[in-house]
Amino acid sequence: MVGTMLILGMVAMTGLAYTVKSQRFARYDQDYSAAMAAAQSGVEDFISRINRMDAYGYTPDCANMAWRGPMTASSNACGWNPSTAAGWLPVEPGETNADAPHFHYVIDSAQRAQGIYRLVVTGRANDTFRSIDTTVGKGGSTDYVYYTDFESADPANVQAYGDGGTSVVACGANGSSSASYWHSSPSRSGKGCTEITFIGGDELDGEVFTNDTILGSTYAGKKPSFLKQVWTADPKCATATSAPATWETKCLRTSSVANFNGVQPKYHDPLYLPDNSASFATTPGCHYYGSTRVVFKSNGTMTVWNKTTVNGNKQPLATSVPGGATPNCGTLAALNSTAGATVPVPNDMVLYVDKSGTANRQCYGGELGGPTGSTLPVGTFTGVEPTAASSTYTGDENMTELTKQCGQGNLYAEGVLSGRVTLASAQSIVVTGDLVLAGGTVTGSDLLGLVATNSVEVFHPRQGTMKATAKCKVYKSNGTCQTYYTNQWVWTGTLESVGDVSGWPKRYKEPGAAANYPVNGIQIAGSIQTLLHSFLVQKYNVGGDKGTLYVKGSIAQRWRGIVGQTISGAQNGYTKQYQYDTRLQFSTPPYFPKWANAKYTLRYSGEVNTPATLKS
Repeated sequence: MVGTMLILGMVAMTGLAYTVKSQRFARYDQDYSAAMAAAQSGVEDFISRINRMDAYGYTPDCANMAWRGPMTASSNACGWNPSTAAGWLPVEPGETNADAPHFHYVIDSAQRAQGIYRLVVTGRANDTFRSIDTTVGKGGSTDYVYYTDFESADPANVQAYGDGGTSVVACGANGSSSASYWHSSPSRSGKGCTEITFIGGDELDGEVFTNDTILGSTYAGKKPSFLKQVWTADPKCATATSAPATWETKCLRTSSVANFNGVQPKYHDPLYLPDNSASFATTPGCHYYGSTRVVFKSNGTMTVWNKTTVNGNKQPLATSVPGGATPNCGTLAALNSTAGATVPVPNDMVLYVDKSGTANRQCYGGELGGPTGSTLPVGTFTGVEPTAASSTYTGDENMTELTKQCGQGNLYAEGVLSGRVTLASAQSIVVTGDLVLAGGTVTGSDLLGLVATNSVEVFHPRQGTMKATAKCKVYKSNGTCQTYYTNQWVWTGTLESVGDVSGWPKRYKEPGAAANYPVNGIQIAGSIQTLLHSFLVQKYNVGGDKGTLYVKGSIAQRWRGIVGQTISGAQNGYTKQYQYDTRLQFSTPPYFPKWANAKYTLRYSGEVNTPATLKS
């Protein structure tokens, strides 16, 4: 009997010990989950604060106890220093129990120019700690390899619509606000707009977004290929099912084709580009006036040409980041010299080109400057009137466009970039050669943005000869000439014998690469955004097959730009190869535009070890 009682007592004690241990495990599980929930509450707290005030994350908020912690004394006005103890904010406002869930965060604002903040947030519950490393930022066109508002040609495209552009409102004659989408009511269909198509051989490796309806066609036995998710604001796509047979009929135009590579296209509410081009005039960096040329070098420098005949003797404006160093933008004399001004890239800032208010004329041959043997514009135009019937000059027909006048805010760029910079222009950006990154696009930190108010254009010079003709002395009533001078001449106004200029665009290979990529064509490793017009190739409809237009980054445009055209089975211009730079999920080029009315959201999150100093 005694033995039985002893055994029963041992069993009871074992059961009690198990119960106590189970309660401890349950308590720990509850605290473990509560600590993570507290950390997530800290992220939400920061997001709510910065969405109320866009500049919130620039400097520490002395009234926010969650931000309080060890940091350099010069980084804040709160009196916090390296020995300051971490502060904690309760998840439930007003909570005074120290064991209740609290959070603390450390904020890294080094990428605020990109609209991105890194937060390490620690949650605490009853002496259990969990930490998450997060990225908070605003969404923008860099979320997609390709974004377009309208899938029709730019209404100002003279090659698509002739001189003066289109006069059809549905095609955009009065701007984007009154233009029609293919799927809207009334539709753009049948209005005579120039519709741009993806063709077989085109490959887009990254998510695609359009507010319009995609047009796709077969070429050389292939369909255009979309390797990742395609989003469209065409409501009809919402009726597509998981059956691939519905994808082309519901998410493309009638009779259009595409290879979606097994990924169902989906409907999404429209997203809109902001027209905030004027803001670049005040962003930190180097601001130049009138047409400007830049060549980037892999050592972190750039050579800039900005002639006094173009800028009206305006010194470049160097604007610093608040609390940061003023960038070196070059002297007026150096910028005007044959060699140009070689200066450091304005890292994490902007290189902006504005109108000069002067030189409202065609640029003279070589006036944009450039390396020896590669000055621009090509040709011999000087602006001087002919002196004989035999007088001639040569010039690039692209430079006869009014938007290319020398006083306009056009930026011409090429080379190997080491650094993070956004190129911005009041008019257009013309890519005169490969734009590659010194550190590559996989693990490197270099980033390039190209933001143009008008268009981003791939350089395709077409040089011809301008001839002289006798000047009219007396006109008939119908406007034709009756009598000509025998000793005065004028230019005919039309270039003759126009043809391609060899050696353009210039080629640069990524450092460490065995050869140029693509072998034939051009590479742009950057994020492209045109706020009012398009990303296009100059004179895309002539000159034969130029190879591959390879963009590693992202493209966003108001209207579809044309990069190539097939005529009677023959290809002119480029075939598209657009590949998303996955680093853009976590970082964007400095001061790159975000969606209109964009809000900060959580972009990335992962659990990390909690620093020992926070547990003490």
